Amino acid sequence: MSLMTGPNAKGALTFSEDTGSEAYVQIALKRSPAIRAAAFKVDRLTERIPQATSLDDPMLSVVPIGEMAETAEGQVGLMSRVSQKLPYPGKLDAKGRIAQQAVAMAVQELNDTRLRIVADTRRAYWSYYFTTRGIEVVQKDRDLIRQFRDVAEAKYKAGTATQQDVLRASVELSNLDNELLTLRQRQTTAVAMLNRLLDRPINAPLPEPRTIELKRISLQLDKLLADAAIYNPRLKKIHERIQMSREQLQLARLGRRPDLTVSLSYNAVDSSGTAPSATGEDQWWLGFGINLPIWAAKLDAAEQEALKGMFQGIAELTDESNAIAFRIQDALVKVETQQRQVILFRDVIIPQARQTVEASDSGYRAGKTDFLTLVDNWRKLLDFQLLYHRSLAQLEKDFADLQRVVGRDLKRTTVPIETAPDTHANASTQEDGSDHHE
Repeated sequence: MSLMTGPNAKGALTFSEDTGSEAYVQIALKRSPAIRAAAFKVDRLTERIPQATSLDDPMLSVVPIGEMAETAEGQVGLMSRVSQKLPYPGKLDAKGRIAQQAVAMAVQELNDTRLRIVADTRRAYWSYYFTTRGIEVVQKDRDLIRQFRDVAEAKYKAGTATQQDVLRASVELSNLDNELLTLRQRQTTAVAMLNRLLDRPINAPLPEPRTIELKRISLQLDKLLADAAIYNPRLKKIHERIQMSREQLQLARLGRRPDLTVSLSYNAVDSSGTAPSATGEDQWWLGFGINLPIWAAKLDAAEQEALKGMFQGIAELTDESNAIAFRIQDALVKVETQQRQVILFRDVIIPQARQTVEASDSGYRAGKTDFLTLVDNWRKLLDFQLLYHRSLAQLEKDFADLQRVVGRDLKRTTVPIETAPDTHANASTQEDGSDHHE
């Protein structure tokens, strides 16, 4: 893998054709705005914890103006009072735990966002891979159909073939040009998607990926389901939500307990009272008060809301677990099916189709096979070559989807398979050292 930070001040990224899917994934994880936004949400909700666990501000009241009381010691000149509400023991802790659960849920949202970015990056890369290979296949077969046309023209000039053979070859060349336009459009779209995930300009150039070899995947459904129960962030988020409802229920029950308010009052008294012997001493006193949680309907509703939140979470957990189990099985079946198709194309269909084309070419040159049969066999070979690369790319996309729903990268048991058939020459393996292809 060749991946460097450019020498300019902006630290622009540079790539090479050896930069594989996992290198793009690592860049996306570092640069994705969606991940940064989810991380900021975690930080933002974390700041709520000290707010939830702190006492309310003390209250200070002052009465400096009005018809003050007249005492024997003098007139009250200033009345003041400071009070502090002290929640029933356990209430602040419960509020803090609720705030912590909100952070825990945001963390799982962050993890889910990371998984989404990873899967989307892999899918975009493999779309880019397929269109690149498809363009190579069509360009190579374009040269082959030109050779067929040259042979048809020579036979036509020699009077051993009709002009229809030449025209049919020209039509196939035009069809290939149209296929190239479609593939290049899809390639541009794949590059734009990959750049978007890398937080780069959508029209920034990217090197064409190297041709890879197939590596076999061997996974067990039971193990995948067990891993998903542990790692899938959507399931973990629902667990955190259920726990939050439990904490809310505890807080609602504590709501039936009164809070204590402690107050200190102070009155300043003038020293010119009606009694000559009065000294004008100021007044102060310490007071205590509690709220009276007597409105049962409100308190009952708070408890019921928390209980129903728990029941809602349990139902959502069951539903999400069922959905994830289905998605895992579906993705695994797709992976296994695509793998079998890739091997079938590589080992059986493409070699047989190539032999058929070679035989048809020899037969046409010898005048034993008509040109229509030759072109039909050639077209089948082209389609099979494209399907081979499409299946290989789709295999990796399905594997990316499987890893996302499980909730972690999967270390698959791989058995190297011989180089793919000559759809292209000089195939190279994917980057070493990644969990994706170990």
